[in-house]
Amino acid sequence: MPETMATQKSLAEAVTKFVDSLHHKYPGIKIELISKYEDEDFTFEISIPKNLPIDQVEETCHVECIKAEDEYDLFILPKVVYEQ
Repeated sequence: MPETMATQKSLAEAVTKFVDSLHHKYPGIKIELISKYEDEDFTFEISIPKNLPIDQVEETCHVECIKAEDEYDLFILPKVVYEQ
């Protein structure tokens, strides 16, 4: 498999694991790809219901980002916000 396809497959796998893990832990949240801030590979806005503690969700997101970084050398920035 060409390197580019392998890289794309790894990126897709990493993002899928990240999103699936968060949806499993927090059903009903919304995750949307947004523009990058700096040099990360992806930035996601995670919209959560007001009944969830934002600090807890941010911490969980950071743990999942570290897992993606360790396993795939991929940098994801989560931006956790309350639903409007």
